[in-house]
Amino acid sequence: MRKILVFVAFLFIGCAPAPKLIPLEDGLTVNKERSTSLYRNTDVQILVRSQAWNFSPSDLPYYVTPIYLEVKNLSQKSISIERRDVYLLDDKGNQYNALTPGDVSSMLSYSAGFSFGVAYYSYPYWLGWYPYYPYYPPTYPDILNYSFVYGTVQPGSVLKGFVYFQKLPKELKKVTLKVNYHIDGQTKSISFPFEAINR
Repeated sequence: MRKILVFVAFLFIGCAPAPKLIPLEDGLTVNKERSTSLYRNTDVQILVRSQAWNFSPSDLPYYVTPIYLEVKNLSQKSISIERRDVYLLDDKGNQYNALTPGDVSSMLSYSAGFSFGVAYYSYPYWLGWYPYYPYYPPTYPDILNYSFVYGTVQPGSVLKGFVYFQKLPKELKKVTLKVNYHIDGQTKSISFPFEAINR
């Protein structure tokens, strides 16, 4: 029984949220209370918010790192942004590419399918058939509906949503979100640095 309790405690301890990302200024307009960073030039305005997930599932930050991204085209030309243009770099030189909403939903479905139970049967023992009920994994439409959809941002338009990354290691001290966009045959890169704090 003691081993079972230790195992259960280990499961709960392991389910800690990803480090809290606090925006650093570094030439950006930062609101630390709202966890937002804002970059603006003549072409584009990019808003990043690290603590913004308030949808279903509510415990999503325990499994992945959701970051809200908002790109507004201020120019008279089209701007394009693809999945490979948005990624994280940590202070140890590791790169984290964006996950697809489908990958995130599938991962959570497998996690929800795991169960742990303890049963005790006293004498006399009885052996019988138990009914089988098919398991339908839960769905999380908010992960898809509120995700950032990559592609072209037309003049005067805004493209916004969540970008999902794998859960960041707790030993990180700093992480930088890199956002590249393409306009008029040129590629421009913006850096959004964050301090990583364990919760």
